[in-house]
Amino acid sequence: MKTVAEIRRDNLNTLVSRAGSLAELNEQLGRKRNHPSLGQIRNRSDRGNGTFYEMGDKLARDIEEKLGLSYGWMDTNHTPDDWPDDNIINLKRINIQACCGSAGIQNYEDDAFVEQIQVSRPWFQENISKIREQGYELITASGDSMEPTFRNGDLIVVDRQDRDLKRDGVFCVLVDGDLYVKRVQRIPGAILFISDNSLYRPFEIPIKEVEFRLQVLGRVVNSMNLKRYD
Repeated sequence: MKTVAEIRRDNLNTLVSRAGSLAELNEQLGRKRNHPSLGQIRNRSDRGNGTFYEMGDKLARDIEEKLGLSYGWMDTNHTPDDWPDDNIINLKRINIQACCGSAGIQNYEDDAFVEQIQVSRPWFQENISKIREQGYELITASGDSMEPTFRNGDLIVVDRQDRDLKRDGVFCVLVDGDLYVKRVQRIPGAILFISDNSLYRPFEIPIKEVEFRLQVLGRVVNSMNLKRYD
């Protein structure tokens, strides 16, 4: 039976073959074309201390995310027919609550990962982005403070690469250790957080307190609303 390291090396060779070259794969991954690490892993190069270059968990997950592969794809044996449909995009659904600690959002690769949800590329381009496919994750709406825009249980698409509060929008934020999805607006001297449900009053954080009270997870770009039958 092959080890995980051997399986990852086989899958890396498959990715190189499909990309056309190691340089092309590095470019797809946002690395310099001559970045040595993947070549060292492919060749199982000696580190010089009796150990060999192998692919760790962090690199395997990074490759999956950047290439739109499902979570754990690098750790599984594949046949040529197993290659993912080019018309499908995988979105990772996470449980944010599972990775919130006193220091904010922690590494959630293991505890907070829930599942991969597949959407078609045309749907993704129409509803999320025509420019970029990476950096989007799903969280589950909780409560009624953002109704009717988001209802309890709806899947919310969060752009984790857009955390700039200089322009107004709906953001997923951690305030004093509590998780919120709110409309965020800059006002003189403060950041204002607004609920779409009028039963909830807005609140604000003075600009001077933002650095130690607020953590921005990302901008909410859309939702996958669940149809209900009453």
